[in-house]
Amino acid sequence: MTQIALKPDEATLNLLQTAFPDLSRNNIKTLSQAAVYEAYPARTDICKEGEEGTTLYILAEGEVDIIVHADDNQEILVDSIGPGAYFGEMAFLGETTRMATIRTRQPCRLLSIEEEDFMAIAQANPSLLRTLLRQIIGHIRRTDRAVINELNVKNTALQKTYSELEEQEELRTQFIATLSHELRTPLTSIKGYLGLINSGAMKGDSLQQALDSITRNVNKMVGHTNDLLILYEMHPQKPSFEYLEVADVLIESLNAARSILNDHSSPVTIDIQPDVPKVYADRRGLTLALRALIENAFKYSPAEAPVAIQVSCPKADEVSIAVVDEGIGIAPADKLRLFEPFFRLEKEESAPTLYPGLGIGLTIAKFVMDRHNGRIKVSSTVGLGSTFSLRLPRK
Repeated sequence: MTQIALKPDEATLNLLQTAFPDLSRNNIKTLSQAAVYEAYPARTDICKEGEEGTTLYILAEGEVDIIVHADDNQEILVDSIGPGAYFGEMAFLGETTRMATIRTRQPCRLLSIEEEDFMAIAQANPSLLRTLLRQIIGHIRRTDRAVINELNVKNTALQKTYSELEEQEELRTQFIATLSHELRTPLTSIKGYLGLINSGAMKGDSLQQALDSITRNVNKMVGHTNDLLILYEMHPQKPSFEYLEVADVLIESLNAARSILNDHSSPVTIDIQPDVPKVYADRRGLTLALRALIENAFKYSPAEAPVAIQVSCPKADEVSIAVVDEGIGIAPADKLRLFEPFFRLEKEESAPTLYPGLGIGLTIAKFVMDRHNGRIKVSSTVGLGSTFSLRLPRK
């Protein structure tokens, strides 16, 4: 590696502006004072997973690979990035352990910014500090999504070769990997902001913004923990079938869903046709499945939008329990993936929304229906809402 003193020319300023588009030109000029150029030959590890580091890098020329390691130390290529991209941002949030290995594909030229040099400048420029941290946290979130997607792809082939118990064990392993990445972003954000607060760098409006961010991220982690408990409850146990009153299971499921989502305020109506008999089912499993459907209805609907639960006998040998919402609906292309583990709907707007949770509720519901020799029906219209129906055989 060769280090070259930086002259803040126009090309350098444009590179920093490309990497950090939210920063003003004045902030870019300020940031350039902490940057130096470095050159690396091909097939060189700039950062290594698990090692400590205090440097943020912006790629000026060349291409690098982002690599993570599986439990068996197998290398997984997550992504390749080119000029204008940056990495090593964890150093600026008080997290010095590298979460991935960065390896050059070809000779590369990079801008490097040391945490110590950056903080000396940022202490006197709260606007630069706030804006850069906000963009870096968003970048971490997007990177984590890419890692999760790659882990899912690597595990798909394995899932088809296992028996039911082996499949569930593999899913649980994948869940832990996904959970760790989903928790890392809010934990890193919290740690970074607390470090800045303790050092006195956050004051006035900046302090309140930091506290608001910490609160949001704590709430996000609580939601993930609740999802973890659901998966734990689902993990294979021998079902215990008995004749159950549908109303009793519905009330239990609804109360559980409201409790998990902090007493969600959406009004719920329950309509049970008079000819509906008892169902022969595993109480625990059916409660988990219904709870997952009700939670989704709450989660993907506007605040206080009504949710309807309808119980009927569409066929002589079948009982239907339908959960109807007025939420965002599901695009036809997404319907094919609804029951995949860890799949979550994302609302594409000017600022995309990835809804909270780990994407396992419908996987749980399908698992339960398979055990009951039942099925799940889905009908949905984008922008108008969705209906999920559990169809249970009467015997």
